[in-house]
Amino acid sequence: MSVKNLRISLILILLFSIIISACSSEMSAPNSNNKAKDSNESKDGKTTLMLWDPFTDPSDSAVLETIIKSYEEKNPNIKIKRNTMKNDDIRKTIKPALTSNEGPDMFFYDAGPGYLGVLAKAGQALDLTTYSEHYGWDERFPEWVTEHVTFDDKIYGIGNEIELIGVYYNKKIFQKLGVDIPKTYDAFLEILEKAKSEGIVPISFDDKDQWPAFHLESVFYTAVAGKEKIDKVLNNEEGFDQPIFAEALDEFAKLVKNGYTSANPLSVSYDDGNKEFYSGKAAMRITGTWMVSGMVENMKDNVGFFLMPSINPSLPTSAPGGIGGALVVNANTKHPDETVDFLDYMFSEEMAKIWYENSVIPPIDIDVEELNINSLAKDVINMANSPAGLSYNIDVLMPQKVNNVTQNILQELIAGKKSGEEVVKAKQEAFEEEIAAGNY
Repeated sequence: MSVKNLRISLILILLFSIIISACSSEMSAPNSNNKAKDSNESKDGKTTLMLWDPFTDPSDSAVLETIIKSYEEKNPNIKIKRNTMKNDDIRKTIKPALTSNEGPDMFFYDAGPGYLGVLAKAGQALDLTTYSEHYGWDERFPEWVTEHVTFDDKIYGIGNEIELIGVYYNKKIFQKLGVDIPKTYDAFLEILEKAKSEGIVPISFDDKDQWPAFHLESVFYTAVAGKEKIDKVLNNEEGFDQPIFAEALDEFAKLVKNGYTSANPLSVSYDDGNKEFYSGKAAMRITGTWMVSGMVENMKDNVGFFLMPSINPSLPTSAPGGIGGALVVNANTKHPDETVDFLDYMFSEEMAKIWYENSVIPPIDIDVEELNINSLAKDVINMANSPAGLSYNIDVLMPQKVNNVTQNILQELIAGKKSGEEVVKAKQEAFEEEIAAGNY
């Protein structure tokens, strides 16, 4: 072959290669312009997956880092990058980020119809139904947990933590007062009165941060109206604006009115409320199971846990509960298979032991007796893994606008400026507006 012909052949080969390369790119990534920009290929050739998480607490963050490190060691081609922020900040920023294609590959988010349900409806959360079948999630996760992340018969997330709201109590104070765990609401009130008469704060309660009152709202709805009644409201068969829900909130308000809570609770932060209980100034603290590790760290074996007794004699004792949130995959991630594989690993039976030993209750029921966990955690885990009787932590199921209205008017209830009837009326009006707007 002559030099001239060789040059022509080389030019033709080069042109052919360019054309093939261009066609290949178009076929392999038809929607590349619409994919999440927060995931990319790192310089070392690894696939980088971005995770937005709310683990601002050092101990919680350390647990997640342990799991990430374990996964990366087993999958050296994957790198997990975190962006940690408060839950409220994720709520505020995730929708704009997803809309502008700047969102992460995966993120923690509230699992309710007003949160994850809205993303699912908008096509911004990846349908995980096929992945669920592939990984056998129906055999690993309880059905009721999956129901919380299912919309229009499609699965859009993995429930990250089972939570319930109950009463932590100071064992030494109970011993000093000569009382046992109350089995009835009347017995509960007697303990409050005894503590007050001894100069002890009966219940450490605060609402400066405008979310702890949500938990008391759910506790009293559960104790007075019950799960079945709440079910009907959540299914839009009935409304919050009923006498039984108003009565529940009036009972809640009596705790403050009768001096059974911290003084000036609207001026007390959640952290300061915890400190009041840790220090032994208060007999009880009504909050969630996410506080188990903090309770043990600060109080050792001097703290116990029980469910507030039912107020309505026709109802069994129960508690608001459910999943703390969900791990969701961006519908526009460039790496859906890799992202879901990491989430599956995060909530595998192997990793469940790590969660449990750090006082987090994943939605995976395993034998915890042999694990290195404290007695309080074991008690709470056994309660949490019996979910049939659990009611709802309502605020995580409501649209944000409903919560905004509720948190403001609950403060007026606590201050004695509004009645339970006025609160439930305002809540129902906001709920109906959000339903009409397609936000539930």
